[in-house]
Amino acid sequence: MIFDGHSDIFADVTIKRLEGETDVLRNHHLKRLKKGGVEGSIFVIWIDPPYDKQPVPRSKEIMKAIRDEMAETEDFVIVHNTAEMEKAKAEGKFYIYIGLEGVSYIGSDVDKIDELYDFGARHCMLTWNETNDLATGAQGDPDRGLTEAGVKAVKKIQQLGMLMDVSHLNDKSFWDVMRVATGPVIASHSNARALSNAARNLTDDMLMEIKKTGGLVGMNSFNLFVSQEIENQRIERLVDHIVYISDKIGVEHVGFGFDFFEFLNPAGMSSYSDQDTSYTRGLEDATKVPELLRLMEKAGFNKEEMEAIKYKNWHNLIKKVVG
Repeated sequence: MIFDGHSDIFADVTIKRLEGETDVLRNHHLKRLKKGGVEGSIFVIWIDPPYDKQPVPRSKEIMKAIRDEMAETEDFVIVHNTAEMEKAKAEGKFYIYIGLEGVSYIGSDVDKIDELYDFGARHCMLTWNETNDLATGAQGDPDRGLTEAGVKAVKKIQQLGMLMDVSHLNDKSFWDVMRVATGPVIASHSNARALSNAARNLTDDMLMEIKKTGGLVGMNSFNLFVSQEIENQRIERLVDHIVYISDKIGVEHVGFGFDFFEFLNPAGMSSYSDQDTSYTRGLEDATKVPELLRLMEKAGFNKEEMEAIKYKNWHNLIKKVVG
């Protein structure tokens, strides 16, 4: 039983549906997720390159693809709260919380977050890697943080009962969010900067600040966040991150946010990675998750700690924030 706090599968759904395919989730993803023991996830609306230059029309395409796909599938269901999640589990369905991996497409109109909530979103990042009207992403100006609209957005997100996510913010925006936030803050798919000096990873001070909010860090399998050296981009190194962050802030603040990417065109990676692949060796896709669990047990995590990281920490936080 695994909960994955970050997946870009809706991007694949959009791409394939625009090419004329239907029932994409069942035909391309269900078997792999089941083999890996993944029972639920946050599937994000992500404006994938090169469409990040035209976020409004792309967001409309993605939302239409989601509506059309979910109208067809019998194996997956979008949930909005813990009660709906438990119902989906009882019925043997894969449950999806809709997330927002950046909201560049709303401009500075913070009220549009209400519309996204009504669409079903229960999670939000202000940016992907870009600079937008709300905040600055990891690839943006290091001296620029949240705007006035961004401050309002953080308050709106938490007032609505959505998960506030800082995974793609630059450092200044991260700390600006922490000054504004009044509830738990998550980094859904980030690792430890002490072990891999990537801008998307978290410093020890950042990890401690997330802990103070009662938040959670989702461990990311994307290779550059596991190690900056290709030879160390292996599953054992991700276990090192899990051990490091668990020791630093406590197992109760750790989960999974795998960020698997193998199903998407690698050409799209050129805007944020100069490598040919995105995966960590030994954890190439969701089917390899059982091997990660085996290595975590070998590293000393007991049964209770494993259950917490696998799904309970995410479930508890969702119950607290979303309801």
